[in-house]
Amino acid sequence: MHPTSHIQLKKTPGILGLYKRALFAKGSKKPNPTLPNTQITLRDTLSDPKKITQYKEVCGFKEDNGNLPLTFPHIIAFPIHLELMLSKGFPFALLGMVHIRNEITQHRAIKSHEIMDICCSFSDLRTTDKGYEVDIKSEVYIAGDRVWESISTNLIRRKTGVAAQPKATNQEAEDNTGLKTESWSLASNLGRRYALVSGDSNPIHLLKLSAKLFGFKGHIAHGMWTKARVAAALHNQLDSEACKITVDFKLPIFLPGKIQLQYQNASNEITFDVKDEQGIKPHLKGSIVKL
Repeated sequence: MHPTSHIQLKKTPGILGLYKRALFAKGSKKPNPTLPNTQITLRDTLSDPKKITQYKEVCGFKEDNGNLPLTFPHIIAFPIHLELMLSKGFPFALLGMVHIRNEITQHRAIKSHEIMDICCSFSDLRTTDKGYEVDIKSEVYIAGDRVWESISTNLIRRKTGVAAQPKATNQEAEDNTGLKTESWSLASNLGRRYALVSGDSNPIHLLKLSAKLFGFKGHIAHGMWTKARVAAALHNQLDSEACKITVDFKLPIFLPGKIQLQYQNASNEITFDVKDEQGIKPHLKGSIVKL
């Protein structure tokens, strides 16, 4: 068991410096990897009003109620995630990691002027047939009260010796009663616009040429943009600021492109899928639940 390390930050880490360090982070090939017991806390942080406005515009949030968008704290936590994964003892290289799942729980709305403490730490490591899954937990505290939290799950593809699970068969037919749809057209520059406000400047999201260098046929939309766009479309239908929104990221969305949001309302829950223009290939699947 690694000793617990508490790191206090006075300001948000610089993204360019983090990416430069990530290029040279090799990780370890040792069997049975473990995660360091590291917690990084950014204290007394205040959201930039200009960045809030830009984030709302690029992600489709329409409300002007003085609250941070439901998914906004993630972009504040993102540089801390990178710092955490570049800390001593983290056994994996950052290059090639894939964000496969994200869960956000908002206990109450956060006002845009509120001062926040943001704490990030590793919460779990799982061995699967596809590789290792690393969970990073983020928590937002205001005056000592936890008001927002998330779990971001990243996959490191590696042979583990774990047998693949058989695919489910004889699945029940989907119940499309009350299914609603929205169609969205995504511009080629969407990845660059989101990168400017989020700080996530991974080359696979910026240009077709830069994405090809990493094995993609073209540049793709950020998964957290897609989640934010869904939250912008559906959160106000819950009639509750307190909620949990969970998504699994599926196939990439190539830019430019057209996609379709499909969703169904229940009493306290909305289930949704983001699919291709024909409503067939899955890009994202999840739910948003009233708390």
